[in-house]
Amino acid sequence: MAKSAASARIDEAVALLLAGRSASAVVSQLSERHGVTRRQAQRYVAAAYEVIRGDIEEAKLDRRQQVAVLVHLLQEGCAVALASKNIGALVGAAREIRELCGLAPKVTHL
Repeated sequence: MAKSAASARIDEAVALLLAGRSASAVVSQLSERHGVTRRQAQRYVAAAYEVIRGDIEEAKLDRRQQVAVLVHLLQEGCAVALASKNIGALVGAAREIRELCGLAPKVTHL
């Protein structure tokens, strides 16, 4: 297989991951679309995560900036979930925001 085909598939995986698709969904899509094994598609997804990680490190984003981006995305998810009356997704996103912002109550076990 040519390097350019692998690079194109990794780029496709990066785009799908950044669009909010889950890793398993991206693996399935790459496998079906390009006729590769699931294992090979998993390798493309792993390489895509490395590209994303490198981009974040290169941008030198600090933790507060990253948290702000994640909170924004989760808030958008809450709005979509509310509009579609998907209460489970709304609760899940709200819980993630609570954890991410450190708003969860401290629980001590006796």
